[in-house]
This record gives sequence, C-alpha cells and structure tokens, in this order.
Amino acid sequence: MQQLDFVVPYEDRCVLTPSGSAVVWPFMNASKGYGPYEFFLDANALTKTQWAVELPRDVVERSILNPWPAMQEQWLSNPEFRADPVNRINAMIKPLVDQGFAFRENFARDQVALLCKNEAALKTQFSLIFPYVVIMKALLSKKMPLDEALRQLDRIGQADIPRFTANLMLSALGVVLKSKQALKLTGDSKTAFSYLDSFLAFQSGQKGETDHITLPYLRNRAGDLNLWLLLPTLRQKGYKFVGTPAVVTGDKVLHRLIMRVLPPLLHGSQQACFSILPEGMEDMQWQKILQVVESVQIRANLTATQRSQRMKALFELAKEFCADDAERAELDEGWTQWCLPGLARDIRM
Repeated sequence: MQQLDFVVPYEDRCVLTPSGSAVVWPFMNASKGYGPYEFFLDANALTKTQWAVELPRDVVERSILNPWPAMQEQWLSNPEFRADPVNRINAMIKPLVDQGFAFRENFARDQVALLCKNEAALKTQFSLIFPYVVIMKALLSKKMPLDEALRQLDRIGQADIPRFTANLMLSALGVVLKSKQALKLTGDSKTAFSYLDSFLAFQSGQKGETDHITLPYLRNRAGDLNLWLLLPTLRQKGYKFVGTPAVVTGDKVLHRLIMRVLPPLLHGSQQACFSILPEGMEDMQWQKILQVVESVQIRANLTATQRSQRMKALFELAKEFCADDAERAELDEGWTQWCLPGLARDIRM
C-alpha cells in the first residue's frame, strides 16, 4: 500500500455491489491499485455473501478474506456462536470457499483461540467507543442550537480524558448534519443526517436492545464503528496487511457516510489519523467539524494509572449525557465489566 500525496476520490475507492454491500478501500491517500487485497469483513458481509458472487472474478483471485471484525462481533454478542464457535465459523465461511476464496487449514480453531486469548482486550477495545455513542446519541436527540452542541464537544475535547479525535469528529459531523437535515452528499439520493439518525435509533427487540441506552445497544453500535476505526488502529500497532486492505460492509452509515466523509489518512508516523472530505458540505459546515479537534492535544506515553484514571473520567463525563439513572447504571457496567478488566492488555495476534 503506497502513501500518495493527493486524495483519491471516494468513487475510486468504493465498489458498491448490486446486493447493497460495499467494498471500501478506506485510506483517502492510497489507491486500491491492482491487488493483492486483504478484505476485512463485518458480520453482515460474513453472513450475507452475495457480494462475493458479484465481484469481478479477477478481484476474487487477487484477494484474501479476513473476517476478524465479524468474529469479534459474533464472539462478544452472540451466545449461540460462543456455544459452538468452530462449527459456526466453518459454516459461515463455506459459501465463501465455494466462491473461490481460500482459508488456511484449521482456520476456525485458530480464530477461536485468538478470541479466547484476547477477550478482555477486545471488550476494552469496544468499550472505548461506548461513552462517545452516549454523547452523540444525546446531542443528536436533544433540541440544542448547533453552537451549543459544538461548545459541548469542545469541552469534551479539552477535558482530562483520553482524546479520541475520530470519535469527536464523528460527533461533530452528527450535530452539523442535524442542523442541516436536508443536506445530501454529492450524488446521494438520501439525506446525510438520515444515515446517522437511523444508526443511533433504538432497535427494540433486536439483539437485546430496548427503548433506552443499554449495554447491548452500546455494544452493537460500537461493533459497527469498530470497522471504521480498525484498519488505522491495526496499522498503528504494526500489523502487516496483505497488499492493500479494504473493508466489506452492508452498513450504509459506514459506506455511504462515515467512511466517505471521515476517512483515515496514511501518515508516515504510522499513527492512526483521520481527515475530512466535504463531499457536498459547504465550507462553513466541514470547517466547524475541524474546529472541534484542531485545538485538541494528543498526549502520549501515559502510565497505566493515568490511562485508567482518564478512561474512568471519560465514562463519568458521558454519564452527564445519560437520560436517567438506569442509563447511567448501564454505562457503569460498561466500565466495570467491559473496559476495566482488559485496560492494561494489548490484543495479541
């Protein structure tokens, strides 16, 4: 994957299949080239595999599949999967094998071993997104002037907490789009805000969700956003991609909005970086998003104690945005049961 000194247009980095899934080469300054490719699959792409039939044959022949994001989602959310993971994985990958994709011998057993070994760290990775989902849900649900919402985000960005600029940018994108709900990105028939609005809506009765913020709700939203954050994070941690990496997803909020407007950027430092592409937004709109993170100072070399204290402070800050004590209790459980146990651990591949 070559770092370029110019932006590759999104339409040259996204292939939308007839069945509705998208293959996205997410880094804005890297072209997809001619392969080989490493496709990272979310749970939808692993269970609904029509996209694989619809890809050109030469792309299939130059690609390997990495369903690690889907495995994480299933392991952390699906009790039936956890009860019989090896057979479940083998059944999931069979349609893809039939389409010509190859998986190494003992692939399923190796994946289960990785999931078991890394469960605490994976739960922490997901839970780092929980507070920002709470904050974004509140800011997009309340009647609040845009400038006030942006001031709230600026306050969060200056607080003594872990400063995840990508999540701040996403929250800022949300409140900006909320103020301009008729805005459509270039070439899109749906309003940009509708994607985020649908994404954050409660799905009562589905995957353990109800009509308010619960751990299943936070877990489900974090699982989706994890795909957006994953590739830059892997690169920062030294993961060696096979050729050019791409993600495969059917989630419209990701491939029609978030990955299009807030793409990761290849940086010589290997640090996870994100940028913004207007894609039809007015200058004033996307500049407001940038202003939220321009003054945020990223602090490195934290001690384990400092990291724990600041993560706890982030969860406490997010509780200010909860609707009631029941939601605050769910966030407390997210801290004690999901974030804290694996906070000092790294994922080991």
